[in-house]
Amino acid sequence: MEGNLNYFHFLTLAHLLSLGAKETHTEITSGQISKVIQRSQQTASKVLIELEKDNLIERIKNNKKFKIKVTQEGFEVIKELHSMMKTAIDSSRGKRVIFKGKIVTGMGEGSYYMSKKGYKDQFREKLGYEPFPGTLNVKLEEQIYKDTKREITSYPSIYIHGFKDENRTFGWVKCYPTILIPGNKENYEKMEIESSILLLERTHHNNSLVEVISPVCIKETASLKNGDIVTIELKDLD
Repeated sequence: MEGNLNYFHFLTLAHLLSLGAKETHTEITSGQISKVIQRSQQTASKVLIELEKDNLIERIKNNKKFKIKVTQEGFEVIKELHSMMKTAIDSSRGKRVIFKGKIVTGMGEGSYYMSKKGYKDQFREKLGYEPFPGTLNVKLEEQIYKDTKREITSYPSIYIHGFKDENRTFGWVKCYPTILIPGNKENYEKMEIESSILLLERTHHNNSLVEVISPVCIKETASLKNGDIVTIELKDLD
């Protein structure tokens, strides 16, 4: 059956491994598996029977429950899948990741958040600079760039921890180092500005807008104004 493994088999094996079932028999019910694969308990039982039949798991009856251990064959199946997925993801990152949009007016939140010591200290340590107070807001108008923004979480980032001050709690921030180029990518200017796209735990923005920080005031440095086009390219952190 190994050639007929489906998503539910892989998901069950992966979940069992996450519970430590490679090294020892772990007690788990078909009901618990059904919640993991989001299917009926009957389907979960069928998945376990099929995995056992193909020698990918071992089951030992323990009263009314089973203790399950992933066999070496089962581990190798997940290991191979992991390798294939890593290759696919790495290959997908072979192309340049580009955003293009126009500068728009923000809500003024950027300068407030950038002024917070809890953020500034981490930016300085992890990015190597203290950002100019404020963010550049770039509106993505083409669907291809909106889709890329939606997928940005699959790329490596620099994590800025949330914190508390005397008044409130501030959420985490993920930074994606970039270079910002004034104008269209097809018509590169000589100027490239060090920058980072921010992904905030708490934000009012959707996938059509990106917030950008930089050690300099981007508008002044590149003589930009609202409505001007900029191109932003993700750097490779690997």
